[in-house]
Amino acid sequence: MVVVAKTFSMKVGPRFFSDVSAELRKCTALISGYGKQRDVWRAIDVLTSLREKGLQPNVVVCSALIHACGTGRQWRRALSLLADMQEEYLHPNLITYNSSISACEKSQQWAPALQVLHTIRQRTFRPDLTTYNAVLSALTTSHRWAQSHAMLDEARLEGLAPDVISYSACATSFEKAHQWAQGLGLLAEMRRHGVQANVITYGALVSACEKGFRWPHALQLVDDMQHHSIKKDLVTCNALISACEKGHEPELALKVLSEVSERRLQPDNITFNAAMSACEKGMRWERVLSLLSDMRAHGLKPNPITCCVVILACSDASQTELAWQLFLEMEESGLAPDAPTVSRLLMECEQRLLLDRELALLPRIVALAGRRGGDDGPGGVLL
Repeated sequence: MVVVAKTFSMKVGPRFFSDVSAELRKCTALISGYGKQRDVWRAIDVLTSLREKGLQPNVVVCSALIHACGTGRQWRRALSLLADMQEEYLHPNLITYNSSISACEKSQQWAPALQVLHTIRQRTFRPDLTTYNAVLSALTTSHRWAQSHAMLDEARLEGLAPDVISYSACATSFEKAHQWAQGLGLLAEMRRHGVQANVITYGALVSACEKGFRWPHALQLVDDMQHHSIKKDLVTCNALISACEKGHEPELALKVLSEVSERRLQPDNITFNAAMSACEKGMRWERVLSLLSDMRAHGLKPNPITCCVVILACSDASQTELAWQLFLEMEESGLAPDAPTVSRLLMECEQRLLLDRELALLPRIVALAGRRGGDDGPGGVLL
């Protein structure tokens, strides 16, 4: 529907409506273009300019602007535009509502997304699979894994068939909530419904098993991926290395790390930290130092987690002098280990009667202990 200015004359002809339609199409194209660039404010300026010309937007223009707000992470403005449409007697369609849910999803706002879904039902619209997939994606940040799974059943009741996007979003909800058993059940459910899992699905499930300390299940999932000719991505490899670390399987962790290079994937800090932690638990301190060198060779900077793992590896191997030198080097770089790591280093110094180092470490222990009681919570952070 096209709504024109209040100064509308009863004598206007077809050309007037043609010009208005052309202007609205032009505005829609401009808004969509700015949306792809995530330039929300310029997209809004287009709408303002349209109104200054005495014209009002139609549903297509508003839907495009809501979509642009979503890509620009402006979910509140998107919902405000949706409310304005109703006040201006414009009737949002399913595309408009789906764009509004997508805007909420992109900003990790699951509660407003559910509210828009409720509104769709009140308007007697029938949600489509795009609607449910957007809501499922929004729920991935809520830890409401049971509600996410229920959404699949709701979609089926609407006569819809959840696809791999639907299941992958649900698997991510299980992963965030550490629900590894339910995740494996979801994979079986996918097979029953003839939906083939993809790398995103498997990555989420491997990560869920890793967080649940079920590294054998994680390895089985990877074997399943290979059986279906699904190549591992970096997220899956990182989760698998972490699973091996929790299972005290340093050799398997190093094998996966080698696969990362073979597949020409670019390892990140998570990759190296997990591999180093696996080697630290396996008393492979020399390999930890080798991985630290590899990490730097890849242009990655050690972070506080790296610092803790390397110092613990050297301390566990009674390489006190090396651990101390690494501690000083990392402090000079603006990094410092957490309280448990400093305590472990302090214990090593006590056992070797290194009084000067004990005295140097005590103030740090006190400072970190104070932080544990403050806003930073347990575990302390950097000095």
